[in-house]
Amino acid sequence: MNMKLLAASLAATLLSACVSILPEAPPAPYIYTMRVGAVEPSTAPAHPLVIIIGAPSAQRMTAGSDIVWRQGAEIAVMDRAAWDDAAPDLLQTMLTETLSRRGVFRAAVRGGAGARGDIDLRWDVLAFEVVEDGGLEAVFSTTVRLVDARSRTIIDTRRFDTRAPIANRSAREAVAALERAAREACLQITEWAAEKAPAPLPPPVVSGAPSQPSAASIRR
Repeated sequence: MNMKLLAASLAATLLSACVSILPEAPPAPYIYTMRVGAVEPSTAPAHPLVIIIGAPSAQRMTAGSDIVWRQGAEIAVMDRAAWDDAAPDLLQTMLTETLSRRGVFRAAVRGGAGARGDIDLRWDVLAFEVVEDGGLEAVFSTTVRLVDARSRTIIDTRRFDTRAPIANRSAREAVAALERAAREACLQITEWAAEKAPAPLPPPVVSGAPSQPSAASIRR
């Protein structure tokens, strides 16, 4: 064997050794999204107001795409399962779509990009997780504030807590239950916001506008 063949054989041996010690790539996670589902349009007249839905704040464990699993004082994330976006972004989209499809306001707009309206909806997600405590259930908790966009005063504040049972320990069942809990909360928030929305202010009087003649002056 000449030197060139020996060097090539040695290089191939070293390369195969390097490859063999590298860990195998972990399996790709299953990716899930949150669907709004069917929302019945309201039969009541819509408020002539635009509501802006802000992105909710969330604790660190809930602020990403991980699906959180809590058992007592221990918190973990589900293996090989994740949302297709950060959970707060998905929840913001779900609430905006629920308000829009329900039709209780003139328009429901996702906050950001300079969006302006009459009412700002601000919220904090306190829990969005699977809880194992004897049984299994999905838990969603949030505090919501309605803020007058003109005066910056708080119109009302309320906490919403929703739960949905989970049939078994599969990721698919857990995700479906989390979706149901989020949907129910969004519907409750929608009805509450419609109930608490203030009456629109009358249009401002334009100074210097000519006054209309009275009936008496016309007769004279």
